[in-house]
Amino acid sequence: MKHFLAFVAVIFSCLTVFYFYRDDAQTSADYTSLKVYGSGSFIGSWGPGPKLKEIFEKQTGIKITYLEMSDPALVFQKISFEGNQAVGDVILSLDQYDIARSADKLTWKTIESKTSFNLPENLKELEKMEQFKAYDWAPIAFVARDDLKVTIEKLDDLLKPELKGRIALEDPRTSSPGLNFLAWIYKVKPEAEADSFIKQLMAQAHSFSPSWSGAYGLFKNKQADIVLSYATSPVYHLVEEKDSHFTAIEFKEGHPIQVEFAGVPDSCINCDAGVRFVQFLQTPEAQKIIMEKNYMFPMVKSVQEGTAFDGVKNFKLLPFKIDMKEQLQKWLGTWSELRKNEG
Repeated sequence: MKHFLAFVAVIFSCLTVFYFYRDDAQTSADYTSLKVYGSGSFIGSWGPGPKLKEIFEKQTGIKITYLEMSDPALVFQKISFEGNQAVGDVILSLDQYDIARSADKLTWKTIESKTSFNLPENLKELEKMEQFKAYDWAPIAFVARDDLKVTIEKLDDLLKPELKGRIALEDPRTSSPGLNFLAWIYKVKPEAEADSFIKQLMAQAHSFSPSWSGAYGLFKNKQADIVLSYATSPVYHLVEEKDSHFTAIEFKEGHPIQVEFAGVPDSCINCDAGVRFVQFLQTPEAQKIIMEKNYMFPMVKSVQEGTAFDGVKNFKLLPFKIDMKEQLQKWLGTWSELRKNEG
């Protein structure tokens, strides 16, 4: 009995410590601050993050701390293991592939949109999404200088002999545009034909960089003459460099779309402020900043009126959907196998 009472005393003591620790953790939470994960390109000094932070803090009195995120999957894993200890209220810089492959590691807050959009028909689905809110988008496209002198109208034209060694591509295993391109191929070609095309392209391309910036750097340095990028990329050259000699090439098959999202995980501490920040990203004021820094189309079309974005051609778009994780894994597995054999 004595041992039993001692045991009960120990358990009671532990529970008491746990209760007060938990209570202290809750009461010590700082609801005047917000922790936001984002990519370096978003939160860096050259991205939209600093200006958005300045405006949101002024409007709400809530201080934002940005945390750089190199790989969303690792952040999802960190939060799923550590919960509130991972200190993440908002996660930015997610695309549809991040959501398809990794977002189910966490549960997410439902967020109501407060803004009216005017999106292409292919993107109407974005307005119905409740847990992830889109804040910009752009068609994936190949970009070249206007002196390329090679007619390109469809995917198969990339295999023309005169383009051998001149195309900068991204590895789909590490790059979002690269994965978009891989999905593009399988969505417009039968599987066997797509496999054959990829195999030929591996021998045709200049390189497969691990990131968009790596591939675009090769193109900018004239080590490659055509690069996988976005239909909006020439706007950057026009606005920032006053150079109008870059063009995005329209393909007859239609173009895939990359969309960037923000979400609030259920493990958030300052959840209400997190939801408020995501809603802020969709306001016209924030949309203009994101458009001008990310060089992607805004969700609110009126924001681009009277800007260089009005001059971007309306490409034929493929239907937008978030692919099944298993489908993506299959495509990536085929790519890896073909790449290994090519090497």
